[in-house]
Amino acid sequence: MTRLESFSMSLQHALNVQILIKMHRSDYAEKQLRIMQQADEDHTLTQLANAWLNLAVGGSKIQEAYLIFQDFSEKYQMTSLILNGKAVCFMHMGNFDEAETLLLEALNKDTKDSETLANLVVCSLHLGKPSTRYLSQLKISHPDHMLVRRAVSAEEIFDRAVQTVA
Repeated sequence: MTRLESFSMSLQHALNVQILIKMHRSDYAEKQLRIMQQADEDHTLTQLANAWLNLAVGGSKIQEAYLIFQDFSEKYQMTSLILNGKAVCFMHMGNFDEAETLLLEALNKDTKDSETLANLVVCSLHLGKPSTRYLSQLKISHPDHMLVRRAVSAEEIFDRAVQTVA
């Protein structure tokens, strides 16, 4: 198998892991991850898929996910993906102050990154800070983002409820 074919297979398995996590089927995602680990346990995509699965499973697996993202931050240039990964781990652990610091660093790298903005909305809400700035930025730069669609839907439902009471 050529390197390109191997990479293509890893990419396919990583995508499968992500899709299965979105479908709330971590049991099947774990099977896909095991296939990836058998092929190359140290491959970056394998490690990333492992971190995704650990975040989805939660509990004690959050610390393992954090260690994977920490390892990435030591091996590679700090990116929004790595910073968001570490921040989400901190949010799962209830450390929203540290998560906010990492997310603001990610925002400095890319002011329009949808995941950074969405995570900042959530983090700000947990810290009792205003989140409207980040939600407004997200609405402008990524109007189809799931968080934006849900916020707009909630606003419309609230407006209808107010009109029925008024």
